[in-house]
Amino acid sequence: MFRTIRKLISAGIFVVLTGLLIALAVFAPNFWFSFYPGVSAKVLHAISSVTGLLPFSLWEILLGLLIAGMVAYLITCIKGRHFLCWLATLAELVAFLVFLFVALWGLNHFGPSLAEQLDMNVTEYSQSELEQAAAYYTQMASQYSTQVSRDSDGNVILSDFSTLSSQAREGYLAISDTYPLFSEPAPRVKRLLTGKGFSYMGLTGIYIAFTAEPCVNADSFGVDLPFTMCHELAHGMTVAAEEDANYCAFLACENHSSPEFRYSGYYSAFVYCYNALYRADPSAATALWGMASDELAKDCGRANRHYEQYDGSVQEAAQKVNDAYLKAFSEEEGVQSYGAVVDYLIAHYESLKKAN
Repeated sequence: MFRTIRKLISAGIFVVLTGLLIALAVFAPNFWFSFYPGVSAKVLHAISSVTGLLPFSLWEILLGLLIAGMVAYLITCIKGRHFLCWLATLAELVAFLVFLFVALWGLNHFGPSLAEQLDMNVTEYSQSELEQAAAYYTQMASQYSTQVSRDSDGNVILSDFSTLSSQAREGYLAISDTYPLFSEPAPRVKRLLTGKGFSYMGLTGIYIAFTAEPCVNADSFGVDLPFTMCHELAHGMTVAAEEDANYCAFLACENHSSPEFRYSGYYSAFVYCYNALYRADPSAATALWGMASDELAKDCGRANRHYEQYDGSVQEAAQKVNDAYLKAFSEEEGVQSYGAVVDYLIAHYESLKKAN
């Protein structure tokens, strides 16, 4: 009984410490974020320099061992009639992991937005500005859709996952002089060992702060892979918000030397802008669709068919969990925040117009 109480007290301490960290981030942001992002980035970079040496996703192995260990401990506790002790151990473990996650990386959700860090003027835009930006990204995506390799059926042929993984950081390094935030991307992006399972959950990638591993589901539609790799790399550089990570991914792809990454970036920008325009004005979106190249239009159709096969209750449940997580960490739009990147994309287009 004493051991059970001790574990519950330990769990309570971790909960209190987690609450204090979040309180500091919320109520003293000027003080806290004067040093936290830099410390977080350096710690994550140090961890990734070690875990990045491994060609596989370490966190999945560790999670499997942890689950197996907890199941074995549960059996032992049930035999010894110490089930409450097992529950207390589980509570202590969960509380510790949440504390570690928040301390390592999670507080970045409460920090300055990417717009502030990059000194961008991101505001709400008119439909006319959306249409102009969408037309630009349609043009660029159409242009690069003809510069990637394709098979006889028109399907995109990308470099293998390992090659793309090692190349993904190049886009960030190309703009690191302009934006120091991007100076230390992780050495590689990992392939998820349980990719099919993530497909049924509707997830194309995930960043695990404990092992500082940006991981991507190789079962995703091919054109999405380079963009998703850059998205997960952005999380490893303390960019927490999903719309911010999406814009980082676009910047990395746009400035990458490979047409595969450039097409993936402009393809994603087109999809986000088209969807936003369709919600605002379906007829304008239809006109925009008519501007797309045959290759781009067909890739969009292939992507829809690819992801539709995984639709179902598992994905709905996973999306609800992800939505709850994002809202808990100050992203008010939840999973809808992924599409909020459109404001960044319009601001980016407006800056290009002014520069020209």
